Parts: sequence; structure tokens; C-alpha cells
Amino acid sequence: MYLVSVLAITVVPFRVHRHRHAPWWLVVQLVPFQVPPVSFVLNILMFVPFGVLLPLVWRRTGSVGRVLAVSLIASLAIELTQLAEWIALGNYRTVDVNDLIANTAGGLLGFAILGFMTSASRRGCSPPAWSPRSSSPPAESSSTRPDSR
Repeated sequence: MYLVSVLAITVVPFRVHRHRHAPWWLVVQLVPFQVPPVSFVLNILMFVPFGVLLPLVWRRTGSVGRVLAVSLIASLAIELTQLAEWIALGNYRTVDVNDLIANTAGGLLGFAILGFMTSASRRGCSPPAWSPRSSSPPAESSSTRPDSR
């Protein structure tokens, strides 16, 4: 569901323009941090679930370096798809290095949130319904207690 939502936001809504004679490099933005702050933050937020879900779905990606790499590759795939749409269909989506930076940061933020939540769960700080183990030992029944006589 998450993947379909991201693709619906980033790839699917395209418009075909007849004026495709403009060069492709007009839609490529290579200057980092020259982006409206709202757009940057929204790109971060879009990839936070990616950083949370990735290690849960694919255990081999349970490290910072791997989440960083997969987040970067996924974001790059989106940007290259947008570039291919520009070349093939003439849509006017930009291919922006800021999206790569923000999406990768969002993936790392999601991974950090997952790490925080799992470490809090291990320490017994989470509600018992979320924790696989109860933080207190089970109560002894009268039949298992040694006689105190």
C-alpha cells in the first residue's frame, strides 16, 4: 500500500506536452538545498515509512548503511523514472538532487524511529500490549508457592 502511494505521488500523475523540443537538462536540478523548505520536508516525510518498513520486510537491510543505500537507490529510481517520462512523454516533472537528499534523510529518520521504538520495547518502556514480553514476572499462584510452615 505504501509503495503504491509513493508511486502515485511521484510517477503516475503526468501530463503529456506536445512541446517536447526543449532539452532534457532543463528539468535537472543539481544545486543542493535550493528548494522550498515545505517541499524538502514533505519529501523527508514521504520516506520515513520507507525507513521503518524496509528492515521489517527485508531483514538484510537492518543497518544504517544498508537503509541509507536502499533509500538512495529507491529515490534515484524515482528520479530517473521522472527523467525518462520527460524524455518520452514531455512531462514537466523536475529531476532534483534535493529529492535524493530529502528522501534518503527520510529513510534514515524512519530507521532511527524504528530503532528507538524497538529499544524502548526491549527496556520494557512500551505498553504491555505492544511488548512481546511483560516487564513484570507472572504472579505466583497459591498452588505453586512453597509452604511457609
